[in-house]
Amino acid sequence: MTTASPTGIPSDPSSPIDLILAEVLAEVLFDSTVEMSYSPMGTAPEVPARALGTASATAPGPGDWQTSLTIRLPERVAHVLRLHGARSLSELLDVMPEAVLRTAAQLRNGSPQNGSPSPAARRVARDTVAAEILNSYMRSRVGVEEPGELMAEVIEYLIELSGARIEAKELTHGVVIADALADTPRIELRYPSDLRPAKRAPLLFDGHRSVLVVDPHGRARTEVQRHRLDHDEAPPGGTAWSLDVGLANQSLVADASRMLGGIGFLVRRDRSIWTFIDGLPLLVRRAEHWTAFPVALTASIADLTDGAPAASLVARTAFLASTQPGGAILAIVDDPGDLAGVVPLKDRYDLRNRIDPSAMRPETRLHHLLDTDDLDEFTLARIASLDGATVLDRSGQLLAYAAVVTSSDSEHEGARTAAARTLSHSARVVLKISVDGDITIFQDGSEVATLLGRSTLGSH
Repeated sequence: MTTASPTGIPSDPSSPIDLILAEVLAEVLFDSTVEMSYSPMGTAPEVPARALGTASATAPGPGDWQTSLTIRLPERVAHVLRLHGARSLSELLDVMPEAVLRTAAQLRNGSPQNGSPSPAARRVARDTVAAEILNSYMRSRVGVEEPGELMAEVIEYLIELSGARIEAKELTHGVVIADALADTPRIELRYPSDLRPAKRAPLLFDGHRSVLVVDPHGRARTEVQRHRLDHDEAPPGGTAWSLDVGLANQSLVADASRMLGGIGFLVRRDRSIWTFIDGLPLLVRRAEHWTAFPVALTASIADLTDGAPAASLVARTAFLASTQPGGAILAIVDDPGDLAGVVPLKDRYDLRNRIDPSAMRPETRLHHLLDTDDLDEFTLARIASLDGATVLDRSGQLLAYAAVVTSSDSEHEGARTAAARTLSHSARVVLKISVDGDITIFQDGSEVATLLGRSTLGSH
């Protein structure tokens, strides 16, 4: 982070909390650069012109100062914003500066003016930034101008649950905050305060079979059940909804956030906390740190493939695959010819028309039934759920699926890991999604990073 004050004014209004918030931003937005400047109230702040990968905001600061904050994404991450499907990433960047300035206003008075902030202060700063980001989405998605403390209270409660066990069971819990019900509840149950004494509540709304619906006023209203999602039913007092084709195998919380237009929360068994907007993950809390999951994964793939247009599609597909049982292997190659001798001809979707129909195997005949025009993440995740590797070229065209990749190393490690490692010698990048949802990235036969596993992106 860099800080600056007007020339000729010797005092520096920055505080330790500013340094903490800069660290938080770098974590959430994948090593972004943060610039904070201070100017006397009433003067025109110096903020850079809007550019791709840059966002700024100004707000009252300490004393008689105003604070201007600018976030700049690394060039490789900024490039992601040009890719198809990156609207959510651009929106997140836009809300971050104001969210951080609101956090600074809340925490500045209680932070020490000298010395290094304590670990507890850093945890509070990280969670408060996340709450303020979600408050921005409460305004834009749910229409709540003054969200109050609901987001902060929900995050605090979910953190408690992430470290708890009930009836010797590892907890999962799902909740969606949405303005989906028009009637007045007969019994008012405040979330999360009235559910805390009900220790079994998380078991009822586990985020996989059922999700709790909470209205913008913080009142727990009803549930959304997995087995009823295929029906055009509405909760009491609400309006009918329908499930978009292709979402049925996604996380139930993700589905519900897409249907109801709200903000979804999921506590997973691995103690991570996921948030969802429009059916896609926004922020993930793991080991007390928040990360913009789509940014981190997409940026990593784009970086390893020199900005391949397929990076965003593969990242979205990897997320979907991570929420499904069974795992998957996804790969991007520079040239279809790189698969020669690695992927059997019968598994080559791109060469389906070169094979004599009378000599086709049954699996090869299936290639002619698939519709891969305008390939999206839902179709790709469905295809990738089959055993074997799914391979795309740099532009996102399907080259192979259910491809058998033979590896001699399978005796020393899992078959999927060995196949991904072997394929990475020919592909530009390979993603292995485990049955537990961990996403491991391979390149040139080596493990580059694991996202959502024991190690995290950027630690290698």
